[in-house]
Amino acid sequence: MSNPLVCQIIGGVLALFFIFLLVMCWKTWRVLHILSALFVFAAACTFLAFASLVLKTHAAWRKPYETHKVAIAKQEVELNQLLHGDLTAVQQTEESIRSARAKLNDEVLDRGRVWRECTPMSAVDPVTFKVRTVPASQPQGQASDPSGIAERMLLYVFAEKESRDGWKVPGHYLGEYAVTEAGEAEITITSLLPLDPDQIQRIQQGGATWALYEVMPVDSHEVFAEMDEAERRLVGMSKEVLAEYFPNVFNWPPEQYDKFLDAFARFNRDVTDQDSPDDTWVLIKFLRKHTIPVDSDTPQSLLEGEARYFDSSGRALEARLRRGDDGNVTFEVGDSGFFDLDTANALIDDGICEKIRPVYRRQLHDYARFFRETYYRHRELDESILRQRRDTEILVGLKNNVEAQAAAKQMEKDKLSSDLVGFRTELNEINGFAQALTVKWEESRGRLSELYRRNLELSAELTQIQMQLSDEINRRSVTASAAPPPATSPGPPPASPAPAAP
Repeated sequence: MSNPLVCQIIGGVLALFFIFLLVMCWKTWRVLHILSALFVFAAACTFLAFASLVLKTHAAWRKPYETHKVAIAKQEVELNQLLHGDLTAVQQTEESIRSARAKLNDEVLDRGRVWRECTPMSAVDPVTFKVRTVPASQPQGQASDPSGIAERMLLYVFAEKESRDGWKVPGHYLGEYAVTEAGEAEITITSLLPLDPDQIQRIQQGGATWALYEVMPVDSHEVFAEMDEAERRLVGMSKEVLAEYFPNVFNWPPEQYDKFLDAFARFNRDVTDQDSPDDTWVLIKFLRKHTIPVDSDTPQSLLEGEARYFDSSGRALEARLRRGDDGNVTFEVGDSGFFDLDTANALIDDGICEKIRPVYRRQLHDYARFFRETYYRHRELDESILRQRRDTEILVGLKNNVEAQAAAKQMEKDKLSSDLVGFRTELNEINGFAQALTVKWEESRGRLSELYRRNLELSAELTQIQMQLSDEINRRSVTASAAPPPATSPGPPPASPAPAAP
């Protein structure tokens, strides 16, 4: 009965038999009855044909349906296991999309949103640009989702470049911008700080897509570290590998460039005498069980209030960073870990841990703050340079004035030097004349001394003569008083004594 030809023959015989019955009933039935029977027969044949086709289709798809039903059930089990892991297990041992997504959230927790492969369209002015946020690799005509960028947002812009693996990664920092106009696929951004010449050159070169970061990328030790299989801990990459990530684009001297790479390569390696305490961490081993609280008493989301990850004591505020349960981390005897120098010394002094060895860890950078401080420092240096140039111009003017005065004084000095020669000549003549006068003065002085001595002698001789004459007069006066005075003639007056010589 499953042979299609037999079914067709039986159907044909039945159709002929039905037609024979209609012909035989033509004399007794009315026309309406015959037509109704004919239409019912035709409808039954049509229904039978479609029913056979449906039965055949059902029979053809029944087996694939059962096969796919079993496969779908199996795939649903695998899908649930991939999405959520083994829901019957108390502790998950295999990776799932949920756990991978949780790890991804942990990794990008402090990264914020990123819009990659954005295309700069035009420059409104030297610091304002229109940017298309639809990825450049998206096919033309394909509808894109709204960017989600709103006005007054702060964005950190990087020019992208091709990595060695063929991915577009940030290559050059172009500055910090504020969104002044925001659309679904196009925004206008304005630089908050003046662009330096290198950034202006990168923008004018064009040909590169931009990456817009909602949060400045965070510095990390682990990004440039690799697993040391011998010690089972992360250590810094080799300088050769680091040089691929940090090419010497600024043409630093070899010593400076090697020192820069050394700060990354020495992560979790031995310290040196030149390392500061801030760069020194300690690997310690716990001697007894110890519990450290890591969750803050007041949980807070980044979407609520001030965006902070940790409180002032270093305990987690953000829900995704909190450990949960009692909010504590417990170290068993024999556990080891890296701690900063102060914390490690406190634990060692309390007898909780013992020191294994100190290691080097560079201090992490806040790049957003670094670029701002660098700009303000450059501005201070520019202002200092302007002041120095102004002072230099003043000093140069003063120097020219001093040189002019020095030249005038030199001319005056030359004139005075020539006058000095004449004065010295005159002085020599005057000195000669003075010497001659001195000789004559000495001669005159000697002559005067001699005359003075002679005058003294004559004065003494004259005094003596006067005394003799006085005695003679007195004697004669006495004699004359005794005898009548004879008539006498007037005589010369007595001589006055000679003046004393000087």
